[in-house]
Amino acid sequence: MVRCLLVLIISSALSAFAAESFAPDFRIKPDDYTVLMAVDAKLPPGLKPFQAGAHGKFHVMGWTQPEQQLEWKITVPQEDAYAVNVLLRQHGNQPLVVEVLGAGQTLSAVVPETTRGWQRVSYGGTLRLPAGQQRFLLQAHARDKTNRFNGSVFSVELVRPRVREQLHAAALNLRADTRWLQACRYGLMCHWTSETFPQRGERETYAQAVHDFDVEGFARQVQETGAGFVVFTTSHAQHFFPAPLASLDRLLPGRTAQRDLVGDLADALGRCGVKLFLYYHLGATSDPAWLKATGFWETDTSRLFDNWTAMISEAGQRYGDKLAGWWFDDGAVNYYYRSAPWERLGMAAKAGHPGRLVAFNPWELPSPTEFQDYLCGEGNADPSAGGLLAVGGDGHFKSGSHQDLQACATLITEGDWVHSQKNTDIGQPRWSAQQMAVLLKDFIARKNVPIFNLEIYQEGAVSPASVAMFKHARERLASQ
Repeated sequence: MVRCLLVLIISSALSAFAAESFAPDFRIKPDDYTVLMAVDAKLPPGLKPFQAGAHGKFHVMGWTQPEQQLEWKITVPQEDAYAVNVLLRQHGNQPLVVEVLGAGQTLSAVVPETTRGWQRVSYGGTLRLPAGQQRFLLQAHARDKTNRFNGSVFSVELVRPRVREQLHAAALNLRADTRWLQACRYGLMCHWTSETFPQRGERETYAQAVHDFDVEGFARQVQETGAGFVVFTTSHAQHFFPAPLASLDRLLPGRTAQRDLVGDLADALGRCGVKLFLYYHLGATSDPAWLKATGFWETDTSRLFDNWTAMISEAGQRYGDKLAGWWFDDGAVNYYYRSAPWERLGMAAKAGHPGRLVAFNPWELPSPTEFQDYLCGEGNADPSAGGLLAVGGDGHFKSGSHQDLQACATLITEGDWVHSQKNTDIGQPRWSAQQMAVLLKDFIARKNVPIFNLEIYQEGAVSPASVAMFKHARERLASQ
């Protein structure tokens, strides 16, 4: 059988992104993971970044020729041994022999031809890297000298083994029990943002819309769907927070509200037996004032994550166990490429309630960190998650890049995430009640918890048609 050889060495870095993007310094962090993104390498002809642009850094694709080489240059603060992971995906039918080379040493790992999807390939040994700059190279070719391979590369991770074990233990220590989430069976998500339109007429200002939001009406609709929890959006395309938040006001005044909508929602939903999660987005290019205020583009990420932890911990301390979870977006394509201080972020996210569930959305890419409790599962409508979850299992992944995390799936119910069209009604749900009942039965059998995004009007109402669909689906489930 044909085998392919992937060789990895560390070398000089040219960003594939526009001038206004995050530029890493390629300095190895001795006390944490260091991420080297493939898109930050010097890319050869034919290797192209997937969805390059804005702040998201994805993978590179088109890796098919032995002449293609990726190069970085890193700086090691002091000599030490480093373990290595490579995050990649193979598209062909041949096993891949993945090698990492540095400072005259080589590590090798085989990715079987049966492996599908994104993988975090770990090595059994270490590379001892001397202090100073180190050149590495990434290349691939088939062992019989043909070009019969096809791969995509996301990143390389470097970490000292002792640090890896310490971080692994710390992550497991922060994990919370997810059995209550499984008991909820399914939840809802609502992208209620500064861009949300009312059913008719002009948008109100964000602060006025917070003031006028019909909490009790919203809670009644949620209760009727039978959902056990709601993920409610705070910041999205523009950075706002629907409550007083002193740490945000210090950064960028005018982005909060006098009414504590989060607290009101937690109370109203709680009276209906429904728990509250919050969705949070770190920042988008459509909000340049926020990016400037928070230090978004700075190579030194200290200010950015100081701001983040201040806001997230302030909210967590205020709401305590009324805030059941966080759904952080763009974990793999926003936080990850900054070599985020995951332990610190995880602790801030659980401030005020150690049992709070936390997830950093990886989209379809590998999980960016162990410092989380569940997989967001954006777009994954397959209850088995590609065969990784068995009927009668405990709802946690046993293998793959999301190993040990509670399974969830986040799906669009109608036409979009946000109701952003003026003077339009929310469209019909994608599923009939019968179809939804079958889908929910399959999810529940695997303890995989789906989250269904419902469009929502600015006044705080969701579509009656979608509510009725969930109500009738729940009734069908109960009768089976």
